[in-house]
Amino acid sequence: MTGRLAAITTLLGALVVILSQVVTAYSLENELGEILDTVTLLSKHGVITAIIGLIAALATVFAVAAGNRSATIVVIGAGAAVVLVFLFVDVPDIGSTGMFTTQTAGNLDATAKAEAGLWLELLGGVILILGGLALRTLDEEQLRAIGPRIQGGSAARPSADKEKAS
Repeated sequence: MTGRLAAITTLLGALVVILSQVVTAYSLENELGEILDTVTLLSKHGVITAIIGLIAALATVFAVAAGNRSATIVVIGAGAAVVLVFLFVDVPDIGSTGMFTTQTAGNLDATAKAEAGLWLELLGGVILILGGLALRTLDEEQLRAIGPRIQGGSAARPSADKEKAS
């Protein structure tokens, strides 16, 4: 049961990483605290983090379906990559001030304030790392046991046996 919980949590972590790309990550505020604009991570660094989240989800499904422990390393690496993008690409922009051009007022000073999308990215990356580590502790049989039980063609055999008897 704990293996299944780890797999579900890891998939949810991948979903959080993907969703964090479209949630507001920064609000650009002027000196009076008025929000001039918002920025998503998708507009900041493209789809790269969403692709990393998708790879982590696929690696989790593969690890469970095939009982492949090596795929759990991909999940851990994907989580680490998301956290590194957060630390080295996204965090330096928090609190930075620069010129923002508005249609009505021209150029204004704006400061970037962290919003929910930024913290969702970090949370998703940490969940991927921890979930990948939890899955890594399982052996191949335990990983396979997490997935659904598939009977390899046994449902077709009784009807084929009845046809032969007729």
